[in-house]
Amino acid sequence: RLENLYFSADSSSINRNGQKVLIGLFNFLNKNPDLALEIGGHTNGLPPDEFCDKLSTARAKSVVDYLRQRGITIGRMSYKGYGKRKPIGDNKTKDGQRRNQRVEFIVTDLKQK
Repeated sequence: RLENLYFSADSSSINRNGQKVLIGLFNFLNKNPDLALEIGGHTNGLPPDEFCDKLSTARAKSVVDYLRQRGITIGRMSYKGYGKRKPIGDNKTKDGQRRNQRVEFIVTDLKQK
């Protein structure tokens, strides 16, 4: 999970604080050129399904676009919006909603030398 990567409500724009978080991911990818990742976007469970799917996809794509602009090749990254399908918190509480609104990455490939 990318801690402290937050988006404004209903937005996929990465703010200045989010850019600081992504610099860390960029540095990690630069130091590990044999890794490939899936960037997954997630939302809380309040909005309708279709909206959550679009927003989570747009947020994941924003992360990939940010990393591409800095030189990480698209062949090393994919993105997917999970909407509200994989909650990790209780959507009945503000804290749970905040925890559900997240971007995570998973390693999808590790080339052995």
